[in-house]
Amino acid sequence: MSGICGIVFHEKSNLLNQAHLLPMVRTLDASGQGEGFTISLGPVGMGAQKFPGRLSGMAETTLYGEPLALAFHGSLYNLHDLCSVEKEGCDPLRQLLRLYAKEGITFLQRLRGEFSLAIWDGRTDTLYLATDRFRIHPLFYYQDPEKLVFASRMKGILDCPFPVRRTINPRAIVDVVASSVIPTPDTIFQEVKKLPPGYLLKYQKGEVRLEPYWEINFLHPSTVSEPELARMVKICLTDAVSVRLEVDGGSAQIGTFLSGGVDSSTVTGVLTQLAKHPIKSFSIGFEEERFNEIHYARIAARAFGVEHHEYFVSPKDTYDVIPILLQGFDEPYGNSSAIPAYFCAKMAREHGVDVLYAGDGGDELFAGNERYATQRLFDSYYNIPAWIREPLMKPLVFALADGLKWDLFVKGKKYIERARIPYPERLSSYGFFKIIPMTELLEDSLLEVVGRGYDPSAPISFYYFQAPARSELDRQLYIDLKLAISDNDLFKVVRMTEAAGVTVRFPFLDHQLAEFAATIPAHIKMQGRQLRSFFKKAYADLLPLEIRTKKKHGFGLPIPFWLRADRRLNEMMHDLILSPQSIQRGYFQKKALEGLVKSHQTDETCFYGTALWNLMILELWHRTYLDTNAGR
Repeated sequence: MSGICGIVFHEKSNLLNQAHLLPMVRTLDASGQGEGFTISLGPVGMGAQKFPGRLSGMAETTLYGEPLALAFHGSLYNLHDLCSVEKEGCDPLRQLLRLYAKEGITFLQRLRGEFSLAIWDGRTDTLYLATDRFRIHPLFYYQDPEKLVFASRMKGILDCPFPVRRTINPRAIVDVVASSVIPTPDTIFQEVKKLPPGYLLKYQKGEVRLEPYWEINFLHPSTVSEPELARMVKICLTDAVSVRLEVDGGSAQIGTFLSGGVDSSTVTGVLTQLAKHPIKSFSIGFEEERFNEIHYARIAARAFGVEHHEYFVSPKDTYDVIPILLQGFDEPYGNSSAIPAYFCAKMAREHGVDVLYAGDGGDELFAGNERYATQRLFDSYYNIPAWIREPLMKPLVFALADGLKWDLFVKGKKYIERARIPYPERLSSYGFFKIIPMTELLEDSLLEVVGRGYDPSAPISFYYFQAPARSELDRQLYIDLKLAISDNDLFKVVRMTEAAGVTVRFPFLDHQLAEFAATIPAHIKMQGRQLRSFFKKAYADLLPLEIRTKKKHGFGLPIPFWLRADRRLNEMMHDLILSPQSIQRGYFQKKALEGLVKSHQTDETCFYGTALWNLMILELWHRTYLDTNAGR
């Protein structure tokens, strides 16, 4: 683990020394592989923890007699261009500080890569914080009337040597149950916030101001031909992989997450064309065939001639890895696919891999998620003339469904009901609390502070209306880039690869590639209900036919079924969720929890099991970070 941290007092009379930063810096290096740095400048202190394979550390200079300081964590892929502005062979972090001194904070626009950074400008007594465009490297921050505290990890803030309030955020409790994650800018503590992706924070005179420095824009669709778009997207992705390989150098052992899907297979294929040395691929399998797509990973590995490795995750692995999950995610995070992500990265490390390349972001840029096709299916309802659709078709189908109970008409009724839900409400209509009302699960005491009108799916509507897009598909892509990628998948993959001691690269999330992908018209990206139709045609010469025609899957995990079938996990579920310790927290009604457990025993879907896993993680987090000091 690595990152940056710091404390800035509003009043200059508060003097910091490097010892104040050491507890926070140490927290950022649980692996013991890093090297810590600190700087103290009167009421300002900053620290960084360097991790192998990343550009992390500190830089300091003086301009007009006032200090400038930088704390940086991440990787930059245009360092040569940045350094050539001044001189060859320059220290990269000093160069960034020089660029800031010359251009101001707009120098962020020049950076290509993933990073979190902090700059203290003594000329104006201003602190700047920024994360990269997709927030591969996050920043948490805390503010009170005296100071601002920031860190790459929540634990860094909690280990601040000065008082930091930590009031549980009741809405975050609901969010974790509903969707496994806490959406930006919230965290589990009311006083701590997450800096949004592509945002800049300015702290001056005790006040915080947030503003975006980058946003993906779907409002300017390209007018060039589809073959030309295909040629250009291949150039962009090849360049994105190439610049990352340059940073990783010739000595790093390269590997890939290979699920057998389009994204990971494409990245693997492009890497084999560009890498100077043979690469290795790593896949996760399960004994449960429904979740297992190892067959497709083998097809891709054979097609590209890579050294392929596999590991089958078991219920025992899940039980054993829970402490690592709790340490890796220092706020409640219930996405169970973190487990295969960890074991895949661990396997790679055991085979000597330093850097893993991942395919995250491809589905959200090129329309590969099944829900996009589902929404297109519902949209087709409105292709039926209104004079047939509402006065004739709807009442006839409803009457036959209610009267005859035939499966065909029952499905038809459900389809019409769902199709008639307008955007954006339809996008969240499958949510947990859309099926089970909050009033049936939450205790009145929690419900009152959360607010009876609180909707945990509100971020979907927020991003839907904020999206710089015209088509419904592009709005959905925008939502998923914010919620599925920045808030969920990146958090999962980065934290789990760090826990395994591996660096991860996301070539699909190169901002130049993303900006180009946003210009591809929606009707080309996804033709009809054919997911990723454009992208698959563009890479038809690279991807095996079986990969291009397979259904979407990914690194899923059969947790709901294991909670029912595996004795230890089932006992753990009961002991956590229904324990007096859990009930006494006053969050959930005991009878409602018992009802969820009972319903899960006979449910063949993942609905109840996913919610129960979220509840388990929530209780485990409380025991780790609140009930004891074990998480500190």
